[in-house]
Amino acid sequence: MTKRPQNGGGTAIYVLGSLAEGVFGMAFTMILVRLISQEDFGAWRQFMVLANIALNVAVVGLPRSLMYFFSTAKPEEQGAIGRRTMWLTLAIAVVTAIIFYFGLPFAAQRFDSPGLADNAFLFSTFLGLTFPVMTSIAFFIAARRLGLSAGVRVALAMLRLAALMVLVWGDASLKTFLIVMNVFALAQCVVLLTLYLKVSGPAMVPLWKNFRAQWKYSADVAVQTVAGQVGGEMDKLLISAAYNPVRFGSYSVGARELPLVPMIPYSITDSISPELSTLSVAGKFEEFRELWHRWIKRAALLMYPIFPLVLFQHNEIVTILYTADYIEGALPMLIVGCLIPLRITSFAQVLLSLNGSRVIMYSSIAMLILITSLSWIFLQMFGLWGPALAILIAEYMINSTLLFNISKRTGLSMVKVLPWSYLFRLLAIAVVSGALALPVLGLVSELGLFWRFMIYGLTMMILYGAIVLSLSMVNSDDLALLRAKFRR
Repeated sequence: MTKRPQNGGGTAIYVLGSLAEGVFGMAFTMILVRLISQEDFGAWRQFMVLANIALNVAVVGLPRSLMYFFSTAKPEEQGAIGRRTMWLTLAIAVVTAIIFYFGLPFAAQRFDSPGLADNAFLFSTFLGLTFPVMTSIAFFIAARRLGLSAGVRVALAMLRLAALMVLVWGDASLKTFLIVMNVFALAQCVVLLTLYLKVSGPAMVPLWKNFRAQWKYSADVAVQTVAGQVGGEMDKLLISAAYNPVRFGSYSVGARELPLVPMIPYSITDSISPELSTLSVAGKFEEFRELWHRWIKRAALLMYPIFPLVLFQHNEIVTILYTADYIEGALPMLIVGCLIPLRITSFAQVLLSLNGSRVIMYSSIAMLILITSLSWIFLQMFGLWGPALAILIAEYMINSTLLFNISKRTGLSMVKVLPWSYLFRLLAIAVVSGALALPVLGLVSELGLFWRFMIYGLTMMILYGAIVLSLSMVNSDDLALLRAKFRR
């Protein structure tokens, strides 16, 4: 009998931390849209689009390389790998912030958003101070310090949320907001660097030993990151150029997945990726599959109930989260929400665990080409919501090719590479539960929007849970495993 692989790093704790971080992140946006003007919020979201591209492109794949190289390195080499990665990240951060400062006036002119140019220094400083976050979180995971990673992410998310209190009692302008965010980012940077160097430990070998292999791996990931990030933000760039910051703000809150949607499955995949890498190097693909499938099922149990909420209540979600002023984002939210059935794992991270960085690179280039071309075509055809449809089509097409490559590298047939039957049944249960819960809205029509939504969601979850348990979609062994994880 094959020994069941177990993830020994507290996956559940890490996922709970990611979930909490997502909740605080969502609360941050919910409060922010109520404190600053739509124009200022639109400028902030435009900056975040550009900053996300800059952050992910500029670090040249170094954080992701830690997942593979630090996890599989000899103990005496790990300190050098960790430290050189952080020093390179900080050097790149300085250069990127300078380039960003001189480039923002051009973006402000192209997007018809003066706020970007007026606050170029504050925007650029915030960007530079944010760089250590990406490397630190990836490093803590690679070092199998999932509890620390989860705690840090939650604590920082809470502090960022608390920083908004300055706007509640003071001048709620974009400039004041950015000053507050820079103070927060500076404190965050100091804390993360301190923890990073402590966990990394001293460099027992020269910092540049075996760096060439890590850099080569990172270079492949860098091209993937450039293409992936530009592709992921291309629809926002096109909307920014076509519409004013106010309408862009509405599109941006709807056409970006809810924070919890990618966070849960990607956190799970990240947390088990060091062990997946180890199993891959050892050629233990049956154990690889068992570990991966076990957590795919856990992710699906959490993710699939969100799909009917978006499917049947997208207008209500936008209104509750961002106010009725941003209702134009409801249709893009529905379209992008159709990606939820896909959000059971990070196919890209699994391929990286299989040393498939070159495949990821090519797929990201293809994603960029698809999203760019389809977004432009659909923008002309359908208007504001057209680029969201481009994202949906491109994501399904490219992730299908990634799944095929995972099948090829693990020697698993496409029939066995995912637990298809389980996933289809669970998705059907979620949709049916959402549909069966709809009549309850008529019974509580006199209540406020928030309470109607909460009652509907509770009813749907009760139905979902009852059907899942009655059909034995969660067996006693699974429950025992989850209880063990949560006790860690």
